[in-house]
Formats: sequence, C-alpha cells, structure tokens
Amino acid sequence: MGMATRLRLRSPGRAQGAADPVAQALLALFGAAEVAPTLISERLLERVPVHRLQESVDVLRERHGELRQVRRQKDLHLLVFAAGAELVWARLDEAGRLASFVTGPGALTARSAARTTVPVPRSEAPTLDLAPKPQPKPQPEPRPQPVPVAPPVAPPVAVPVAAPVSVPTAVVAPAVASGPKPAAVVRLQRLVLAYAAATAAELTFPWLTGSATGWLLILAQTPAFAWYVLRTAPTWALPPWFRSLPVAPAVVAVLAFGHVLGSGLGWGLPGLPELGLFVGVAGLAAWTWQRSRPVPGAPTAHPLQLRSPLRGGTFVCSEAGGPAVNRHADASLSPGGDRSARYAVDLVQLGEGPQWRGRRALGLAPATNERYAVFGHPVVSPVDGVILAAVDGLPDHPPLAASANHPDGNHVRIGTDRGVVVLSGLREDSVLVRRGQHVAVGTPIGSVGNSAAGPEPSLRLRAESSVGLGLPFRLTETRGDLHRGRRVTVADL
Repeated sequence: MGMATRLRLRSPGRAQGAADPVAQALLALFGAAEVAPTLISERLLERVPVHRLQESVDVLRERHGELRQVRRQKDLHLLVFAAGAELVWARLDEAGRLASFVTGPGALTARSAARTTVPVPRSEAPTLDLAPKPQPKPQPEPRPQPVPVAPPVAPPVAVPVAAPVSVPTAVVAPAVASGPKPAAVVRLQRLVLAYAAATAAELTFPWLTGSATGWLLILAQTPAFAWYVLRTAPTWALPPWFRSLPVAPAVVAVLAFGHVLGSGLGWGLPGLPELGLFVGVAGLAAWTWQRSRPVPGAPTAHPLQLRSPLRGGTFVCSEAGGPAVNRHADASLSPGGDRSARYAVDLVQLGEGPQWRGRRALGLAPATNERYAVFGHPVVSPVDGVILAAVDGLPDHPPLAASANHPDGNHVRIGTDRGVVVLSGLREDSVLVRRGQHVAVGTPIGSVGNSAAGPEPSLRLRAESSVGLGLPFRLTETRGDLHRGRRVTVADL
C-alpha cells in the first residue's frame, strides 16, 4: 500500500469501511438492531454482559437517532448519527473483536491513558497508523511487547490544583443500570395520586355546598389551591398534563354556579366545612408563599447580576427560593448547615423534539444519566472573573445514588469583585479551565454532569462572599427572584 493511499485512509473526514477494522466493528455494533455477541471479546463479556451493552447502544440511539456512518478521527472514531455525534475510543483483540471501548468525553481520557502505556513495536503497528512509533533498542533476541487493550485503572481523585485533575478510569462501556429505580418511580406516582385525590375532592365541594355564600368561599380558594400545587409539586418531572390539573377546580366551581342558583340556595352564613376549607387552603398557600421566598440577605446587599451559565434551550429551577421549596436553603438554616448554599439554585433542562415532548427526562425517574436532557449540556461562565479553583476527575454517579463525600463534585470557582460564583455538578473530564485563568461571560467551562450530591443530573449555581456566606443573585434573562419551577429560556451564543 503506497503512502498516498495510507494518507487518504487516515483523513479525518473520510468514512471508514472495510479498510479500518475498528470502524467496521463499531458500525456493526451500533448499526445493528441487536448486539451480536460474536462482535465482543470474551474478556469484555466477562466484565460487561450483553444486555448492558445493548442498553448502552440503545441510549445513544435514543439521544441521536440512527447511525449513519463511522469516521476516523486520528486515533479515535466519530459515530455520526442522524441527529448528533459521539466520540469513541475502541480497541480490538487478536481475533478482530471489540476488547474495549469508551464513548463520550471519556474517550479522550482513554486515548491519553493509552498513549502513556508501553510503546508498540513497529512490527506490530497497524497498517493505517501513520503516527511515529518508538522502536525498542536492538537486543540480541528482541521480544515484542504486548499491545495494551485497555487504559490502566486508577481511582478518581479530586484536588484543587493549578490545572483540572483528570484521572482516567478503565471503563470499557458506559455503565447502564438494568432498569429504572422502582422507589423513585413509585415516589413520583404517589405524589401524582396525592395531588389528584386533592383535586378530585376540590371538584366535588361546589356541588355539596349548602349556601351560595359557601359556594363563593369555595370558588375563592381555588386560585390558592392551584398556586400551592404548582409551586410545591415538581412539575418539570411529571407528565405535561399535570400542569392543567389544579386549574380544573376553578373551572368546575364556575360551572356549578348554575346549580347553586337552580337549587335556590341563599346568601346566608356559610357552613363550617366551607369556612374551614377556605381558611385551611388559603392559610397553607400563604405560609408556603412566605417560606418559598428567598431568605432575606444583608440590608445593604444588592443581588448579583449573572448571565445564565446554560444557553440554547429552556431550563427550569428544580431547587430555588426559600426553605419551603429549596433543600439547599432549608439545610443552610439548620445548625451546622452550609451557609454558602443559602441561595443556591439547581437548573435542569426541558428537552426539545418529539422524543422529549418538553420533559426533563425520558421517563419519571430514569436510572441512567444519559436519559436526562441536561446531562452533557455545555456550561459557560456567567460572569467575568478569575478561576480560583477547578476540580475535575470525580465520576458521575447514577441518579439517586449521590455520595456525601463530595457535595460539589466536579466544580469551578470564579472570583469577582463582589464575591465568588460556584458552578457545581460538572461532568467528569469536562472541565476546560484552570486555576488563575481569566474568563469572560460566555467562556466555556465544561458540561453538566451528575458528580455533586444531588438526586439527578443538574447544574448547581451559587454565589458566596469571601467568608463563605451565601449571596443573593439573579439572572439577567429573567425578571425578579428565582423560585422553584421558574422557567428560563435562553438563546444560544
């Protein structure tokens, strides 16, 4: 094979076929409807069963659509799907079967780790690899050294140093659980049933009242009931029809006015049930409103004005506001709580397209991070400043399996003239900045992961003073304070 032919086959923009056995194996793996065990080495099947490999392939198909082609990118490969692309690092065994592969940002880590392993003698170098290979010194009886098939295993370490610490892990395939967590699904289903039962009771009250005054009290409390449900329920995690559920009692109460007039009910004193319902619902809504407001800051403190660190989509505050609707604020008020997180906000994304249908995940509580719309979304700097710390290398834990050892996970701290802005929960091996670097608004920081102590993938944003006290802030893309359920639509850069 001539040099011109070899250069043409190594072109990054050219699709790989039979001339590239790795590309051919990846095309057969991700292009077929089912994973064929004959494509996988026995060593890999011992560590990762076929059904888990099948789930990993299905996750990529659900996110990006049908596989179109596989392109060579130097010593990596690019899987080109109908609606996206993914980098992959892969190696074959002696029989031409897949011995290991890593997708996503971990592919870059696996490539770097492979470059630091024992050099490959030229006699064993692949035909299409034009990168210079170091040759061993002449020996009386040279013995070719074995080709490494997987990056070395090293435990993840998170240390704030001058540059982000990225520790490679020997992951041969994306870790995919066998199915959704029943406890999380049951918890959300019970929550929906509880609100549905309360709504059903509200629908019957207008027809059971004994006076027109009682009907008026029932009608007056329906807006408070709807506000309470929409403010306290995780509407971004529930089916889209749930948002219209608490509005139904107000509509039914108006329609019941004809029944009240037809029954000849007078405008006398209301009964105790109607009065108790009005006082109870209105009082609960008023208490929740007071407790859902952000905790007051210093009298002279003005909220910091930050740009949204997430661009190009619709995002929801899953945790924001006061202690009644924000677990960060609630924990900061307890003895020994983290006072720097008093105004912390968690942001999730609502997916677009027919697959997502405005949901934040594919299902009520998926067991894999890839099924959440915000996972892997780019994060940019919300403010001008200097990087004070950049921590990377902590793994992304599965949903609802957070560890309290690293509450912030992979994170970046940005120093400004008014305080410190912290972006937490970044994806493993995604941090792009280093300590001492000057950043401006819009500078790429990394991508959203699930490395912080949270129930699911999200970006945690907070501001704090030099002594570790939380500072209130607002986003320039919205008006007023952030609260739970607040939607923020931000155009791309």
